[in-house]
Amino acid sequence: MRARGCLLAMAVVLALLGVVAAVFGPGALRRARAVYAPISRMKGEQREFEAWIRQRGWHEPPTPALSAEELDRFLALRRDLRALDEKGQRLRVRNPEGQRARLKDMPDIMEAVGELATERFRDFRRHDITPAEYDSIERLVYDTWLPALVAQRSDPDARQRAAAEIDKAAQAESSPAVRARLRQVAAGLREQQPVAPDGVPPEIHQLLLARAAEIEGQPTGHVPARVPRPRGERPEPTASP
Repeated sequence: MRARGCLLAMAVVLALLGVVAAVFGPGALRRARAVYAPISRMKGEQREFEAWIRQRGWHEPPTPALSAEELDRFLALRRDLRALDEKGQRLRVRNPEGQRARLKDMPDIMEAVGELATERFRDFRRHDITPAEYDSIERLVYDTWLPALVAQRSDPDARQRAAAEIDKAAQAESSPAVRARLRQVAAGLREQQPVAPDGVPPEIHQLLLARAAEIEGQPTGHVPARVPRPRGERPEPTASP
């Protein structure tokens, strides 16, 4: 039944291409084929990607679990996804919303969109992280752990800034006793270990503290794991939203 549906869809596409050729001429037909080619390729890559997700078989653990190797892969993937989002933003700037793209520009636009999707699929597989796994780790790190530390004013970056300000005050202090005390306070801030937030196991808390500079060096806003989906594709249960 599914094969029959695919044949029917292909027949419709071929018929539409024939109409385009008849009405607009060979030039329009070539552009229509050029537009359809990246869409067709993206659909194939989407199916392969979803098959890889099913094969990997990742499921949300009952309690948070994160190793140093998994965290490193997640942070590397998050940087790559951010770079792809910025590349997509540059594409949107070239083709702002509300401005109708010209027919002759559509092949280049669809090719660029297809390349972004290809790179996104490749990045997930290269770092061996599924979209659902990525979302789970991002919620743990950027939605639970870091905001809790910031709310307590005990995040590593804030403590380092406070310690630096106290060091400056110590340098300007004329009294040796006061200067020594200020430096002691600054050292205490640097060595202070905040307690693990609710919902974050102590061992994961210590791991994240050890990577705090890299974590806080990335944007704190959500960097989505979504993968572009060609129109008309039915989402798989394991695929990203």
